[in-house]
Amino acid sequence: MELHFRNRYTSRVWVAIMFYSPDGCRDYGQWGTRGWWAIDPGGEAHVLNTSNRYAAFYAEAANGAVWTGPYGPMYVYQNAFDSCLNIGSTAARAVGTRLVDMNGYSRYYVNLTS
Repeated sequence: MELHFRNRYTSRVWVAIMFYSPDGCRDYGQWGTRGWWAIDPGGEAHVLNTSNRYAAFYAEAANGAVWTGPYGPMYVYQNAFDSCLNIGSTAARAVGTRLVDMNGYSRYYVNLTS
């Protein structure tokens, strides 16, 4: 399955994801984390190929809007990152994420709107 994000918002948006990764993150919570994809208004980004139906995301816009939720926490860094859920750092901040259920889709789009 492919996970894509579309920016249907009025400002540039940055997206970070959390995804099931039992091999790569076996000793660190079995979930991988990655960020950031910068997506301009009207743009889109392909962020993940996976065989797992679930992923989660956090996004923030240039104007301060955020897309957060009750899942996580996920640790995000100021700069681009590729990590695991339970690898914390004083350089990271904890954010909540929204769940994505891609069940039944070969290509799934998350539309970021106001």
